[in-house]
Amino acid sequence: MDDDQPSFTRIIEPAAAGTAPQPVRAGEHPTLVWRPKLGDEQAFPLEHRTATIGRNAENDIVLAGPTVSARHATVRRESVGVVLEDEGSLNGTFVNGQLVQQHLLEAGDQIQVGPHVLVYVPPAGGSAGAA
Repeated sequence: MDDDQPSFTRIIEPAAAGTAPQPVRAGEHPTLVWRPKLGDEQAFPLEHRTATIGRNAENDIVLAGPTVSARHATVRRESVGVVLEDEGSLNGTFVNGQLVQQHLLEAGDQIQVGPHVLVYVPPAGGSAGAA
C-alpha cells in the first residue's frame, strides 16, 4: 500500500459480558496483553515510565498494519495511574470502542490500534503510577 494513501480502521466492539477471554494474571508491573489469534497471547509489561506503540521498529510495542501509524500512541505511568495518549495517528486510538485522545486506563480496558486489540492489566496489589 502506498504510504500517501489514507487507510481506515474498522472499530471492533468490546466483547459482550461473559464472552471475553480469561484475564491474564496481574504481575509486578501494569501490562498490555495482545492476543493476535485464539490461544496465543503476548504480554508487554510496562516496566518503564513510558512505552510507545506503533508500526515503526523503534517503538516499545510494534504492531504491523497499514492502519497503524509509525508512532501511534504512548502509554505513560503517572501518579494517578496509567494514561494512554494518541500521538496524532491518522486512524485514531480507541478504548472500549470509543475514540480517545487521552484516557486513564482501568483494568480490562480494550485498546484498539489499527486492527489490534490490547487489554490493560493493572499490577498486582500495587499502584499503577509512576515508577
